Amino acid sequence: MTKTAFVTGANKGIGYEIAKRLLEEGYRVLVGARNQERGEAAVAALQAFGDAHLIVLDIADLQSIDRAVATITNQYPELSLLVNNAGIPGDMHKVGWEFDVEELQATHRVNFIGPFALSKGLLPLLIANKGTIQNISIPIEPLPYFNTFAYTTSKAPLNVMTKSWGMSFEKENLPVTIFAVMPGGVTTDLNGNMTGDFMKTPAQAAQLIVGFLLDGENHNGQVINYDGTLAVY
Repeated sequence: MTKTAFVTGANKGIGYEIAKRLLEEGYRVLVGARNQERGEAAVAALQAFGDAHLIVLDIADLQSIDRAVATITNQYPELSLLVNNAGIPGDMHKVGWEFDVEELQATHRVNFIGPFALSKGLLPLLIANKGTIQNISIPIEPLPYFNTFAYTTSKAPLNVMTKSWGMSFEKENLPVTIFAVMPGGVTTDLNGNMTGDFMKTPAQAAQLIVGFLLDGENHNGQVINYDGTLAVY
C-alpha cells in the first residue's frame, strides 16, 4: 500500500522541502497550501520527485480545515502521516505588552488551534493506519536572542499538545504516535530570510525533520531539539 503524507504549508520553505524529501522516500504527498495558484505551482515542481497532490487549506479557517479533512478522508483513506508545518511568527520585534489581543489570536489560530483541529479531524484515519503526527515547533523558553512573544506563546500549546496526546495515546493503547521537532534557525520568509552561521537552509531542516521520522525510533510524546536532545518541561 502506498504511504500517504499530508504536509501543511508545503508550497514553500521548510514544508516544500519536507514534501520533496518524503516523495524521494516513496511517499505520496498531499501538499497543503492556502493559495490555489501557488499550491498548483509547487505541486507541478514536486511531481518531478514523485506523486504529489494539492489540498487547498487555510489553517486559520476551521471551515477550510473541515473541507480538507473531508477530502482526505474520502480520497486518501490510507493517510498515515500528518506533518503540521504551516505557521506564522507574528511580529518578531514587538515586546509582549505591545501586542493587541487580535494579533495574538491570529497567531494562536494558525500555530495551535488550526493544527489541533486538523489533527483531531484526521485522527481516525491515523489511528486506523497506525500513523504519525509530526509537529514542527520552536523552543518556548524566552531567551535574550529569541524572545518572540506571539510566536513563542502560540507554539507553547502545540508542544503541550504533543506531550499530552502522546501520553494519552499510550494510556489508551492507540496505534498512533505524535512528536515534535524543533529544527532551530532556518532561513525562510517567516524570519525575513535571515542568514548566519547558526542558520540552516530549508533543505537542511527538512533532512533533519524527515530523519527523525524515518530513524525507526519511538518518539511518541517527545519534543525534540535539532541536536536530538529532548525538551523537558
